[in-house]
Amino acid sequence: MKLNHILKDLQNTTPESFERTEHRRDILKNLGVKMAAVAVPFFASAAFNKAQAKTTDILAEAIYYALSITNMQIAFYTEAMTHPALIPGDAMADFNKILNDKKAHAAYWDYVLVNTGNAAAPTHTYDFTAKNAFPKVFTEYADFLTLAHTLEDVGVRMYTQVVVNMVTNKAMRGDAINIRCTMARHAGHVRLLTRNQNIDIMPWITGSEANTIVGELMQGYQGEELTQQAQYSIVNINGAAVSAKAASQAFDEPMDHFAAEPFMAHFTKS
Repeated sequence: MKLNHILKDLQNTTPESFERTEHRRDILKNLGVKMAAVAVPFFASAAFNKAQAKTTDILAEAIYYALSITNMQIAFYTEAMTHPALIPGDAMADFNKILNDKKAHAAYWDYVLVNTGNAAAPTHTYDFTAKNAFPKVFTEYADFLTLAHTLEDVGVRMYTQVVVNMVTNKAMRGDAINIRCTMARHAGHVRLLTRNQNIDIMPWITGSEANTIVGELMQGYQGEELTQQAQYSIVNINGAAVSAKAASQAFDEPMDHFAAEPFMAHFTKS
């Protein structure tokens, strides 16, 4: 299933049918199944075989950047699984699936690095209490979900930047886009689990998310409040009634290392 086929499906959906809530859910469900087919790259894919024998420095750095958040997420969910009373039984399978997806993503990028003659990504140890700023992150499910959806949101933003940084390599850029699609599904699902706990949160980022999180986590959302894309204001674009809130929700803003590193530093011990 090609990504452009999925986009064509969306294009062929009439605005009137999409506005019907039940039909919209069916459309998104069907597209979600199709998206899952392209979301995780294959180790022996033809795309990788077309990649350069050795990555350039900028491509290797993009992979290291992708692995920095992916490995942090893996460590977070792995530690959460050691606290059996933390995650309710009906959500355990969800987080196991998310964790396994992320392990596959990390294994793929590790494979690319090794097979292009680059050094392995550095390993780190983490403190997900952020020096006791979140002391109940592994004892209170709501606190766990708060950090989980933030790490997922940041992951989507960082992978958006990875795609930009891989613009010169079609094969790797395509793989990064596929992984980013999976991460976006993770982020949306964790936000749904959070909403199911009677927490007021949308399936997507709204503004700088200041109404749902505080403190160290707010750094992960700086820059998400933008309402302008490609020099065009999205607010009331072409006369449509588009609020600043809706305009900020419409796009995931890329997050470069200057913004990501201070955020990640809160949770990195070494």
